[in-house]
Amino acid sequence: MRVLYFTDGPLSPGSRFRCLQFFPWLERRGISCEVEFAYDERYNDVHDKPWAPLYKATGRLSRAGRLVFERGHDLLVLHKTTLAVSGLPELLGGLRATPVVFDFDDAIYLGADGAPSAARARTFRQAVDSANHVIAGNEHLAQMTRAPWKTTVVPTVVDTTTYVPSPVTRSAGDLVIGWMGTASNFAYLREVMPAVLRALEHLPRARLRVVSNGVLPEYAAHPLVEQWRWSAERELMALQSFDVGLMPLPDTEQTRGKCGFKMLQYMACGVPVVASAVGANPGLFAGSGAGLLVPAGGDWTAAVLELARRSPDERQALGAAGRMHVDAHFSVASVVERYAGLFERVMGAQARLRSKAG
Repeated sequence: MRVLYFTDGPLSPGSRFRCLQFFPWLERRGISCEVEFAYDERYNDVHDKPWAPLYKATGRLSRAGRLVFERGHDLLVLHKTTLAVSGLPELLGGLRATPVVFDFDDAIYLGADGAPSAARARTFRQAVDSANHVIAGNEHLAQMTRAPWKTTVVPTVVDTTTYVPSPVTRSAGDLVIGWMGTASNFAYLREVMPAVLRALEHLPRARLRVVSNGVLPEYAAHPLVEQWRWSAERELMALQSFDVGLMPLPDTEQTRGKCGFKMLQYMACGVPVVASAVGANPGLFAGSGAGLLVPAGGDWTAAVLELARRSPDERQALGAAGRMHVDAHFSVASVVERYAGLFERVMGAQARLRSKAG
């Protein structure tokens, strides 16, 4: 079976964790995987550049052309929609005999600011309708397809052979409270920054480490805040440097579409977490014993202090429990057979339709 993925760029989170990390595992099952990117490796660095809209539009249009005219593969996997405000590439791609799987892990039917968008909702509907099957990153997203007969939930997962706990035991010295994410998610961090900084003021030798492709300018000179530039090469080391990982989210329609991946990364690396009890997070967290969930409007200062004041051994035990939970339920190894089986079923169904038509 030859599968061609269409996705954003080699460094975008969706590409890495909904597509690329599965390729070696699927190859071992006889599924040959290729990929077409809309963007190159500059994707993570253009968000604040004046030419970013032109760069993204050019990449999206290029992806649309490749999708419409692609030939020679047994199955196409489309990660998110090709264009934000037109489902025409998906509609045209769906006219061919090659079966299409549409995969998404975010509330892409909303505007970039989280407000309702008629154009994006229409584009999303067209992508769902034209696909042979849909893969959604969580139950809320699956419900939004309004096509349960052809929708499967597969959570965003972690390759636990790559994301591993630090080989160095954390000491009782400096304490690092960490957040890792893209600059587009800074708004969620900003909401809890005052509460987190209040906690740090009560913790000697503690600091907040923000790892991102962007910078929070208002905290550039803050004595309790470090800002590290994200890179693929340093990502694991940065995660392993955290004593506690943060995943704050407000309770909105947009965040209900989030798939909790930041929390799973922390847990895979043996880092206890403080996360918002929003969207997919409670379901992913349930039974893990990996830290604390903060309800909407809850006290982030108290939650951070509770974990930060525990001994290194206690935090290590929480991290080990979270790691075991992710390995069992949210690792690549735990879901790869579901992808392989789904691809085979979609191809089989399409072959039966062609046989009847012939």
